[in-house]
Amino acid sequence: MTVLVCAGCGASKSAVTQPPLPPAYPVATATDAQAQAPEDSAPPVDTAQQSPPTPAAPKPRASRHILSSADQSSFLALQRSLGGRIGLAVSGLGIGQTVQVVGGLREGVAWSTSKVPVAMAVYEAGLASAQQANLKAAITASDNAAAERLWASLGGGQQAASAADAQLRAAGDQRTRTESRQLRSGFTPFGQTSWALTDQVRFTAGMACSQAGSQVLGLMNQTVAGQRWGLGAAGVEAQLKGGWGPGTRPGAGGGYLDRQMGVMTIRGKPMAITIAAAPTNGSHDTGVAELTSMARWAASHVNVSRLPSRPRCN
Repeated sequence: MTVLVCAGCGASKSAVTQPPLPPAYPVATATDAQAQAPEDSAPPVDTAQQSPPTPAAPKPRASRHILSSADQSSFLALQRSLGGRIGLAVSGLGIGQTVQVVGGLREGVAWSTSKVPVAMAVYEAGLASAQQANLKAAITASDNAAAERLWASLGGGQQAASAADAQLRAAGDQRTRTESRQLRSGFTPFGQTSWALTDQVRFTAGMACSQAGSQVLGLMNQTVAGQRWGLGAAGVEAQLKGGWGPGTRPGAGGGYLDRQMGVMTIRGKPMAITIAAAPTNGSHDTGVAELTSMARWAASHVNVSRLPSRPRCN
């Protein structure tokens, strides 16, 4: 098994010690959001006119959805061409943003994407200085040994799971519960968390609304080259965290599930996105290729015209 595969499903790599970059996005506040004019607001009226203006033909309005019905049909065609099950969820950045999901795969084991709320909990607990090397290794290189040290620093077991859950809730995911028990020998407890794509994209969208989330987004901007497939190979700026391993359900084995969460910036607009693939042949390599196909599809199909340029956190 290669190092790339093991990083997501049990083996560890040595930690690196460089300090994290600054946050990928500034933390948005309620004041920031309130100061933004709605993007579909009407232009000001010229009260100096002497006569009523001639009514103009209404201009077509951009879709309020990131994915049109045609886009959704296109994605289903992509799913048929790839075989197996795939899924994609998208949202603007912020709390309470509209989520759209498409594809037959809607939920599965979190695998190493679960390291994101764990890392956020370490920042929130004020442990980042002591855990700096482990934070970087766990998020940028998906190092399991480093992630387990982060988990232990939070108290392990249910105490650590509750700390991670608090970050899920703060960022907008009100349903997911971090797994506290080791369901499979050789695999991390938190990696066996069941995480729906819609809940994960809500969480990803809300990460920029906290200091802890912004710090982890900064680390997700440094993902190592060997793991920059999928969202990292779509031809646009992306902060990402991947997860992969044998099995789609908590505690059970099987063919590989590959998934990613992250933020893509398309035509100057950031968008939260989660993608997942369970290939027919159960191969990790096939899953990686399918994630890349989905990410490139998203970069060329999504409508970002109505998305906020900054996170809406009020």
